[in-house]
Amino acid sequence: MIIWGMSGKGHDASITVWDSGTLYHESYSRESRHNQDEIYGLLKYGDPELVVWYENPYTKAIRQWYAGQPNPVKRNNVTSYLKSLGINCKWTYVQHHEAHAAHYYDQDTFDEAIVVVIDSIGEWDCTSVWHAKDKKLVKLGQQRYPDSVGLFYSSMVKEAGMTPQKDEATFESLASIGMINDRLLSDMKHDLLIAHPWRPVFARSMHRGLGGLYEQYNQIEIASTAQHLFEEIVMNTVKYWTKHLKCKNVILSGGCAFNKGIRSRIKENGYRLWVPNNPGDGGSAKSCVLAYLRKKTSFDVPANQGGLNT
Repeated sequence: MIIWGMSGKGHDASITVWDSGTLYHESYSRESRHNQDEIYGLLKYGDPELVVWYENPYTKAIRQWYAGQPNPVKRNNVTSYLKSLGINCKWTYVQHHEAHAAHYYDQDTFDEAIVVVIDSIGEWDCTSVWHAKDKKLVKLGQQRYPDSVGLFYSSMVKEAGMTPQKDEATFESLASIGMINDRLLSDMKHDLLIAHPWRPVFARSMHRGLGGLYEQYNQIEIASTAQHLFEEIVMNTVKYWTKHLKCKNVILSGGCAFNKGIRSRIKENGYRLWVPNNPGDGGSAKSCVLAYLRKKTSFDVPANQGGLNT
């Protein structure tokens, strides 16, 4: 059976092609839509019999409506989008964070691990935690929109006068050359955070930024302090669940897993870490199919060693 895994429509328009559980093609793009010439070129593998979409478009449309985003139904019409590309087969979906967590199936470093998925927003989940063992994933908990670590980080990028979803790497580089501003850190915790044992709970939504709340501080102060607080929030989640399950193996996925600082922080605290090569939405074109195959079949998907064993 020929299956295509796809992510996109908003960003990271990526695609994978599978035949009988074997991966034959994987391509990644930061563009919002798939390239029609590429789609035609993939027909050399045969016409797709099924497309697996990387998230639930119906639930996402509801969340976008709740958040006041325009045209949520039209923006999430997968059937119309596929037809515009000349794809007329059946399609299904897996949950957004389930796709991120399913990178577990693509490694053989850990049989058992705590999978922590953190991004801006999935359908509703912004942070989710999974217990991975014996080639099975069990969801342990989640934190939902608008309480998002990813949106916190993006809002800080914006506070520093930079562009969210684009300048995060530059922002993190600035953080590495500065010092934490203790007053700013205290202000951020007071203004934004509500204490919780492991869930990131915020006192306000940061979906559209903070409107210059910290404009009195310079770029480097904001970057250094926000990076420190970001790492502190994520480490609270990691420490809580690894202690709870007595497991020191951690798989980090979702867009926030690109952050090099949190990777280093996890290792410095004595945990063993594995991160997919592409932990963001672009990588979900592959992992959504892995999740689907685990649900629908019993064969073992071969490990591809597609990650950073650190």
